[in-house]
Amino acid sequence: MRDLTGILGLGISGLAAFELLKRQNKNIVVFDDKIKPNLKLKKYWKNYISWDWNNLSRIIISPGIKISGKNKHPIVKLAENHKVKLQNEIELYFEQKPKSTIIGITGTNGKSTLASLISHILSENKIKNIICGNFGNPACLVNPSEKNIVIVELSSYQLLSIPSLKIDVGIITNISNDHIDYHGNFDAYLNAKLRLIEAIKDNGYLVVNHKDVFLKNKIAQKLENTNDVNVINTYGKEIKCNNLLGEHNKILFEISFLISKKIGVKTSSIKSSIFNFVPLPHRMEVIYKSSYLEIINDSKATNGESASAALKSYQNIHWIAGGLEKKDGLEEAVKHLQQVEAIYLFGSSQKRFYRQIKETNFKRKIFLFNNLNELIKNLFEIISKSKNNKFTILFSPAAASFDEYKNFEERGTIFKKEVFEQLKSIDK
Repeated sequence: MRDLTGILGLGISGLAAFELLKRQNKNIVVFDDKIKPNLKLKKYWKNYISWDWNNLSRIIISPGIKISGKNKHPIVKLAENHKVKLQNEIELYFEQKPKSTIIGITGTNGKSTLASLISHILSENKIKNIICGNFGNPACLVNPSEKNIVIVELSSYQLLSIPSLKIDVGIITNISNDHIDYHGNFDAYLNAKLRLIEAIKDNGYLVVNHKDVFLKNKIAQKLENTNDVNVINTYGKEIKCNNLLGEHNKILFEISFLISKKIGVKTSSIKSSIFNFVPLPHRMEVIYKSSYLEIINDSKATNGESASAALKSYQNIHWIAGGLEKKDGLEEAVKHLQQVEAIYLFGSSQKRFYRQIKETNFKRKIFLFNNLNELIKNLFEIISKSKNNKFTILFSPAAASFDEYKNFEERGTIFKKEVFEQLKSIDK
């Protein structure tokens, strides 16, 4: 009988899986292509090529490691040849048959904001809950015996490798072209997201975003061939939040309202909690505001769809964009340049972005810079000479961060640091 578990990738999720399996006295072997082993890991460390493949039962794989589409990690072929399953750490939680009520959230944009919003409402109303998965805590370290609310954010990558996934409530916030480099094509990406529906328990609930007509139709087709699910449709209920702008966020307010109501929270309490909700960093985060200047850090906008939502939310915009471009580049974003006063481009995408913007017949100035630091310094000089007396500096890159940064969080943090340095010089 095969009794060896391999772990490939020792970031947050891989280390969590290691801790759990070690606690369970499992037979483990680990490897990471990018780091060297520390003392704790050395005993278990071996290059995956040299693993005892005939004794491997499964591999817990980091969600960032490609297991589909082009340029898959070589371990995928090895696993196929030896009939070894590829899973991620969330599977370790679900195979323990947790007793909690599980809310599963996926979608192209808004997943983490929605998870945080639901958690905020429940916490304000003294309902015990935890966020885990793609955002928050590693799921495998959540106690499966506790009866509380577990909110699991699920990326398209993760949905490919959690065979035991079972949820009580499912939400797909929206869908647009993203992560095509990972999945190979849009249909494969869409099908990964729709896997969430198959995971809903019989007589569980699926919340459907009425505004995303394409997704709504795809969900209807999927439901014809799947389990018995109760559908809750959003219907455009107006709910306000004092700290989170944008039309695209209104649907998140309604989804969180419907789910919290289903759990049993009173309507007045839900509305009050949503109104005072403070958004996560790097998501249309207001980092500075005065009578003439507002600065927004939207580093989480890693595709054109996300950036378009921000562009529709402000006026007199000086827009900063750039990074590692996605397949469709600026896509939706260039349809919403009406309120843009000037554009500042940086990163590996800048030449393509420049061409896409010029194709729209955009008449105002476009500036190109070698890096973000140089851009911000020059931006403040440019706006200080402008005749307009009110500005919004919008950092909404519409591209991934990996050409220069570890992730969007690091990119957003550096943006804020550079902005605050420039603001100091203005204050002097």
